[in-house]
Amino acid sequence: MKKYECPHCGEKTITPLKKAFAGTQKSKGVECPNCGTHCTNGMQSSVFRCIISLIVLLISVTSYIKCQFNISAAVISISLVSGFILTRLFDAFFYPLAVSLRMDLNQ
Repeated sequence: MKKYECPHCGEKTITPLKKAFAGTQKSKGVECPNCGTHCTNGMQSSVFRCIISLIVLLISVTSYIKCQFNISAAVISISLVSGFILTRLFDAFFYPLAVSLRMDLNQ
């Protein structure tokens, strides 16, 4: 299994599953097993999450206004789940890890 390198120590210790749930730069992130510092997904991930969230919001509002309740609930549920899965997949495989910006973690 491919591992990603920690931005602090440079060792390949972070698995794709941990990287997928590392969060944005202001979150706690994932702890490197080698050096013990926290790393998160970078700014590209935050921009991508923002764009996907806006698309999900537009789909949800449009389906709520234009569709019947049963169809609207299904469309909103599908868009929320697919947005969540899509952002996690892109975080896991496409964007590099970055240093966490939280001051309470990296001292």
